[in-house]
Amino acid sequence: MSFRRRTFPEVLDSLLLEIAGGVAAEDHPFPPPGSAPYRHSLEHPPVGQVVSVYGSRDGQPWRFHEGKDYRLGSDQRTLEWLEAAETPDAGTLVQVNYLPTSAQPVLTDLQTGSVVRTLAETLGLELARLYAQLEAVYRAGFVDTATDSSLDNVVALLGVERVRAGRPAGEVQFTRAASAKGAVTIPAGTRVVTPSGDVEYETTATVTLAPAQTAIRVLARDREANEPVPADSLTVLPVPLAGIEKVTNPGPTAISTADETDGELRERAKNFLHGSERATLGALKQAIARQQVSVELEEDPEQPGLVRYTLHVDALTPELEQRVLAAVEDARPAGVRVVPKGFVPPKPVDLELRLTTATGLTEQDLRAAHRAVKAKVEDYFRRLPARENASLTRLVGLAMNVPEVLDARVASASVEGASVVDAAAGLLLLADVPTVLGELRLCDPGLPTALNATVTFVAGVTAADQRTIEGDLAAAVAYWNERNASDLPADADARERAVREVSFGKLLRAVTLPGKPAADLRAYDEAEPGTLALPTAASVADYRVVFALTQPTGLSRTLTADTDTYALSPAERLSLAGAEVAVEGPHG
Repeated sequence: MSFRRRTFPEVLDSLLLEIAGGVAAEDHPFPPPGSAPYRHSLEHPPVGQVVSVYGSRDGQPWRFHEGKDYRLGSDQRTLEWLEAAETPDAGTLVQVNYLPTSAQPVLTDLQTGSVVRTLAETLGLELARLYAQLEAVYRAGFVDTATDSSLDNVVALLGVERVRAGRPAGEVQFTRAASAKGAVTIPAGTRVVTPSGDVEYETTATVTLAPAQTAIRVLARDREANEPVPADSLTVLPVPLAGIEKVTNPGPTAISTADETDGELRERAKNFLHGSERATLGALKQAIARQQVSVELEEDPEQPGLVRYTLHVDALTPELEQRVLAAVEDARPAGVRVVPKGFVPPKPVDLELRLTTATGLTEQDLRAAHRAVKAKVEDYFRRLPARENASLTRLVGLAMNVPEVLDARVASASVEGASVVDAAAGLLLLADVPTVLGELRLCDPGLPTALNATVTFVAGVTAADQRTIEGDLAAAVAYWNERNASDLPADADARERAVREVSFGKLLRAVTLPGKPAADLRAYDEAEPGTLALPTAASVADYRVVFALTQPTGLSRTLTADTDTYALSPAERLSLAGAEVAVEGPHG
């Protein structure tokens, strides 16, 4: 149903024409059937005079003018629209007031000031006021035109409420993904939450990142009456936005002193309406995703109206369980039971990427490039749906979207030690089990893995020499870099693989300690297996030795026991970060 307010001049024209025996407000659809020039066949020919034509133009009441917009046809039965006319809005009705030649007036004294004219004007004014009131009632039923409490009532149908003063608010900053091109729009109502998921804000306006713009800020308000949060607390997008890499609140939020305006509420409600799902499996999955947990949903084929869900978490705490139950109840379709099936710990995917970066970059630039690659890969796995294969091409593309990276490839990927790489299909086969990104290794000859040693000893024993240990480790690093400079052949035997393995025993063999001289690593690797024994922690019991290898991503592996090892990736380089020697108290 549509409604058009009739103004006082239009109502008065209709009243006077009825009194004069004419035809008032005869409805005709616009455009009429047929092509331009448009014509309307009037219902009471022959027509002596067209008095007025009213309709809607640009959504407003409009009077059209004879000779400029329309004319009466020579056949005295057709209203013709002129070529240069200001035509009515398409899909609306026009009302034509006209006098047939056979009109029989009831009253003839219609001059201004006459009794009949005065009564007609009085009635017309009241009718025009009623039309204005009806228009207000009509407009109050639509999001685009309702205001104040009427708008509150309309958006309440969507489950949206006006945000009142007294809730925390603050700016959030959205940062463009490096791979995103063109404009990126962030709609009003976009939700941003804390990592724990217990505080949720939503943006109050739609903003757009220009093609060359990397970041933009917009006001966001707390959806509940929580305490303000400190800076960098709102860092998670429950529903990822294409083209957005990260979000945060640069400053702390504060209590707002103003209610949400009609414009802000209207825009937020419209975006909610356009982008929301309710009472669907998608709505359930999205509601649970806001709690920072992955989920599987399945409909029971034998019991219609029953949906079971399985959470992918390492541990289901009572607090998380209650949050999920509340979210499910809020999004649950009427008449459908949604019951938990339990939880399954996701299995970590250990991933190794080989990178080739541009020459001449500083270490700081290289580390920044590695951080960017790491962030992209982590974001990809965070967005990857449960039980869905990952794309090798996509992972390589994400790495190469970092300007400093010239080439990239997936060196290995495994779940519980078993390879999941299907090179022919270009996939990581992860569809059988729920997964999460585990250990991520980035191997780049331009940025080596740092080796650090710490030697402590009890008071009273001979001190180890720091410079000697550093020299020994430098020689060991040079040896491993030489042996690991080329790719490992696919048919390499266990002995060749062992040569490229950094172990606690081999490092202990390489360093000098009081009473234990350093020994050559090459001699050990080239000796027949079993002919040479490696020193053990027990053999240097007066000294506690800890070796740490730190990758460019920040991932660190500590070697402290005889069985601890670190397998070098092909072309991975080591560098010596240093050695520390210190006295400690008696061993406990």
